[in-house]
Amino acid sequence: MTVERLTDLSQISRRALVGGAVAGGISMVVENSVNAACLLTAKQAEGPFYPEEVSETDWDMTNVVGGTGRASGEVIEVSGQVRDSRCYSVGGCILEIWQANARGRYAHIRDTGNSQPLDHNFQGYARIVADGNGNYRFVTIVPGSYPADGDWIRPPHIHFKVKSAFSSLTTQMYFDGNEHNGQDYLLNGVELEDRHTLLVKFDQIRANGMRAGKFDLVLADD
Repeated sequence: MTVERLTDLSQISRRALVGGAVAGGISMVVENSVNAACLLTAKQAEGPFYPEEVSETDWDMTNVVGGTGRASGEVIEVSGQVRDSRCYSVGGCILEIWQANARGRYAHIRDTGNSQPLDHNFQGYARIVADGNGNYRFVTIVPGSYPADGDWIRPPHIHFKVKSAFSSLTTQMYFDGNEHNGQDYLLNGVELEDRHTLLVKFDQIRANGMRAGKFDLVLADD
């Protein structure tokens, strides 16, 4: 450093130096606070309809090769970010996604008691890889509700299985405000303070009119 540069630095006021130190300290506190802890996404059961056989696995579940059109139902976009318990992004993790069609029917051999028809234009399953910052996105339809046992009606939900190099999570995403949420045994089996980690509002509207929702996933440290 030159003498001239040292002279310039000597002209900086004590107030400026102190102010800068305080600002820097605040910045560090905020950053540490953000990364100190992240509310974990509540775990949920895998359920009986995890796919045994799949053909297509791409991010657009509303179209299939050889199909006659787009899947029935309201097309939506789901996106989010995968993070760890300190809120750092988890890049390159694998997400498996599966769900019922718009009539509440799974394309699964065990869903034989469901009288609703299959949708041969609906993929029903996706296997995608998050980018380097843990971001993911896929297009699907709003799944239908269906009877589970007695008068128990399962609300619309989407299954997720997330795997990183160090952790994994199996859970279900629910649609905030659905009429069946309040009586669902699985959703209401989650502690109240954790339940909102599974509820998504589809209140964003894309330019093409498609509703979109954000479902961030926070993995526990295994």
